[in-house]
Amino acid sequence: MRAPQSTPILRLFPLLCAAALVSACGNDTAVDEDAGETTAASSTASDTTSDETSTDSTTDSDTTTSTDDGNFVSEEGPDTGMTTDVPPGNLGDQCMTDAECAEDLVCNGLPGFGGVCSECAGDTDCPDGSNCTFMGGWFTCGDGGQGQMCESDVTCADDLYCAEVIDLGGLFNGNFCSECSEDGHCANGQLCAPQVEFMDLMNISGQRACIDPGTAPNDSLCDAEGAGDEQCEGFCTTADLMGFIQLGVCGECETDGDCMMGSCMPAMIGFDGFSGSVCG
Repeated sequence: MRAPQSTPILRLFPLLCAAALVSACGNDTAVDEDAGETTAASSTASDTTSDETSTDSTTDSDTTTSTDDGNFVSEEGPDTGMTTDVPPGNLGDQCMTDAECAEDLVCNGLPGFGGVCSECAGDTDCPDGSNCTFMGGWFTCGDGGQGQMCESDVTCADDLYCAEVIDLGGLFNGNFCSECSEDGHCANGQLCAPQVEFMDLMNISGQRACIDPGTAPNDSLCDAEGAGDEQCEGFCTTADLMGFIQLGVCGECETDGDCMMGSCMPAMIGFDGFSGSVCG
């Protein structure tokens, strides 16, 4: 992954060095030329031709040397011997636009916040209608398997549905190939509940799965606007992320009255997953 912060420093450092070299070389040139003139003035008449030849040779040599030294910086700008072009990003490298990625790669992520150089930006970029999913640190074309991102049912494997697991307000794709997309797809009174697994920040999978009522454990997702309380072992309450995202999370309590002692601490969303409400 590139570190864009260091690029300006790497470009500025050679310029400062070049400026210092120009200053030093300019002073040396002036001293050498004065010394050449003094030598020529003190020579005898008989040695004038020889001395002038020597002086001219010395002056030319000095001039050539100082000119070469001065050309560490050309008239057109500094020449550091280093390229200032940033190489195109490879798979998984951070980016802001497609132009920052290598050929045949696209920049996929949150608009305005940046993303990663990836193989696809959506399902239509993948062959044979397969799905574009986040896997291994970048977006790649998947096989429509359970838990992979999707945009429609046709990009998921047989008998799977492309269901919304997390509502991210359109900022990011929260749809995954799932066992069900609604309770009607489940048998024997089971409920279609959202599930997300954070294996690590490079591998995130999710789905909707059929579960028995009251079996979703604390800290797991639930449908706060639907059958969330029926899905959870405890209570389904809403966790808020900076006012942008609200998700239902199973927890111990809904109000202070649900706690034997203390107060009900609200559910939270973190980088490593979800935390349901707790009595504290």
